[in-house]
Amino acid sequence: MTTETSSLHEEAASAASVSDAPWLDRFFGVSRRGSSLRTEILAGIATFLASMYIIVVNPAILSEAGIPFSAALSATVLISFMSSLAMGLYARNPILVAPGMGMNALFTYTLVLGAGLSWEVALGCVFWSGVLFAVLAVFNVRKAIIEAIPASLRYAITCGIGLFITFIGLKNAGFIVGSDATLVTLGSFGPGLVTFFIGLMATAVMVILRMNGALILGIALTTLLATPMGRLWGGEMVVEWSGLAAWPDFGAVMQVDIWGRSRSPTCPSSS
Repeated sequence: MTTETSSLHEEAASAASVSDAPWLDRFFGVSRRGSSLRTEILAGIATFLASMYIIVVNPAILSEAGIPFSAALSATVLISFMSSLAMGLYARNPILVAPGMGMNALFTYTLVLGAGLSWEVALGCVFWSGVLFAVLAVFNVRKAIIEAIPASLRYAITCGIGLFITFIGLKNAGFIVGSDATLVTLGSFGPGLVTFFIGLMATAVMVILRMNGALILGIALTTLLATPMGRLWGGEMVVEWSGLAAWPDFGAVMQVDIWGRSRSPTCPSSS
């Protein structure tokens, strides 16, 4: 009898504490899941700092396909904002949603630069892939497909995408360049390569030390180091100041070609 009474008191106290909690706590069930608002806010800030490099890297890769950098930047920010907001408010899951770093490389280097498609047609391919994924998700087929892929193959795909993006980064930094004899060879030593190595080593140390926002801090440090290039030393100017803030660029809105009418002349015709 005493045990049952104490259990009822504990349940009543728990219900009272939940009812007295802030509406934000009640809406997301923070206390019910053993967390606190302070912990969740700090975790959100840490997640943002760890992933905001996508804001710079994604437009940089897409701009090589011909998409204006400012338009790609605006799309990256707005899509990440709306997707993460929907994940939090509708699904009530603490998961950040942003463009994938493997798909942008596929878009730029395989579809546009490799297959010769225009970026408008490549966006059409992305549109239809989204439609297909939506259909698979509705009928719960996507989960079955993912579970059918062996774990070793999933890990290999992830590693392959990471190595491919690393290769692109080394190429953009000038560490490796094209070669007719060996396909790739080491680039020439210069201010750009020195800046790259300092930024890479500093970022690696911060990641190993598990510092919050290590990637964005590394990007900020490398940007500061690259700012004098073209001004005080080095040949080409890498960092150019264009203002503290700007309006979103919607110049690429509705440029998607879902029927392939603007097919590139280098791409074979479907007829």
